[in-house]
Amino acid sequence: MEAKTELQRNAIALARRKELETYQRALDIQWLNSRMENGRMGRCLALIQKEAEMEKDYQERTDHAAIVNAKAKKETELGIAVSKVRREEDCELLRRHYLRERDPSLRELMKKLQAGYVCRDLQLQIKQNEYKKLQDKTEESRAYRCLSTCLSNEKDAQDQAEQLKADKNRKYCYELQQQLVNQQQQRQCQYEESLIEKKMLEEISRTLADEDQRELQQKREQMEKMQKEMQTFKAARLAWKEKQKAVVIMEEKQIEEQKQALSDRNSAIIAERERSLREKEEKNKIITDKILRDEAARQERENIIKLLQEQEYLEKNVQDDVAERSKLERVRADTKHALTSQMEMRRMLRREQQIADGEFRKQAEAKMAAEEAIEREKERKKKEKNEQYSRELMQQIKENEIIRQRNKKMEDDRAKYVWDCDRAWRNEVASERKKIIEENVPHVLGYMQAGAIAPDDLTNVAADKLVQLDIGSLVASNRPKRFPKCNAQCRILREY
Repeated sequence: MEAKTELQRNAIALARRKELETYQRALDIQWLNSRMENGRMGRCLALIQKEAEMEKDYQERTDHAAIVNAKAKKETELGIAVSKVRREEDCELLRRHYLRERDPSLRELMKKLQAGYVCRDLQLQIKQNEYKKLQDKTEESRAYRCLSTCLSNEKDAQDQAEQLKADKNRKYCYELQQQLVNQQQQRQCQYEESLIEKKMLEEISRTLADEDQRELQQKREQMEKMQKEMQTFKAARLAWKEKQKAVVIMEEKQIEEQKQALSDRNSAIIAERERSLREKEEKNKIITDKILRDEAARQERENIIKLLQEQEYLEKNVQDDVAERSKLERVRADTKHALTSQMEMRRMLRREQQIADGEFRKQAEAKMAAEEAIEREKERKKKEKNEQYSRELMQQIKENEIIRQRNKKMEDDRAKYVWDCDRAWRNEVASERKKIIEENVPHVLGYMQAGAIAPDDLTNVAADKLVQLDIGSLVASNRPKRFPKCNAQCRILREY
């Protein structure tokens, strides 16, 4: 399957990458299996050796057993050798894969080789597309020839169709003329029928007018009859109204008489009401006089009570003044006694305080002397401690110097080891680069980008592959040369 688009090419590259990953995973599993088989083989050998020691006498007496033992031993050794060879091959393959993944130059070379493969595929695809275009062109020419033949046949068919169309048009014109004649005859018949209908309508309109005249005459007669009836009704209504007026006048007279009788009865009621009001006023006057008398008596009682209360208050004030004077004298005596006792107590406390101060002064002097002795002892111990610290510090300086020299030696050894590792790494990378070029460059010669391979790498390619190639364009590139930001030692230290 050839890639035609960018998506297909990406899919193919992804499939190749997955295939390589699967192959690498299989190699890892194979290597692990071999390690496990070696472990099992070692245990088996130990068991065989133990059994051999236990059955040594029997094996010596039996030739067949000795032959079998020798054969088993040879097979075991052969299996160990085979597993060792396989393990070495797997380790070498893993090491090559590790080199390709870790070394930037090999990664760059692999990318360029992959680009070369892609370019080769693109060139093949371009050629296939050109071939396909040629095929399409031949197909188009053949289709053009077929189309030209079809067009000639179509022209003949078109002439025949035009002839048929002309015949059809003539026939259509004849049919149209026949239709016009038929329409004229039909119009004449319709006109005659319309005249007949018009006469019939005139007769009908005359009959309708006569009927309308008769109806109007009947309506006029009915109106006259109705007017006469209305006049008789008006006369009867006027007579009825006169009669009603007389009845109303009689009723009004009766109402006036009833009102006169009612007014006489109201005057008697008013006189009775005035009499009852006078009696009520007399009763109210008696009640008010009684209330005034009661109020005067109550006011007199209140005045007497107030006088008695004032007299009691005056007597109480006199008694309070006497008690206050006696209390004041008693308080003065108590205060004088308390002050004298307090003065004596203070005098006694002052004497005791002086005695206590003297004792405290003596104790403080003794304590200060003891503290000075302790301070002198501390100074002596501190001096001894400083001397001990200085001796220890000198000892530590000597030890640090020894450690520094040891670390310097270790650093030199480490740097030497790093340089050796770098040299070995470069050698491995060079050999791997040589193998990669031998395996891949012959397949992508002519498709790689300029500058992808160095002049020294061309020595690893077969001479027959370089005959028709421009070597200068392969090893020279117009791109500016870029220098790495760090040297080999820095890179090794960073990876470490």
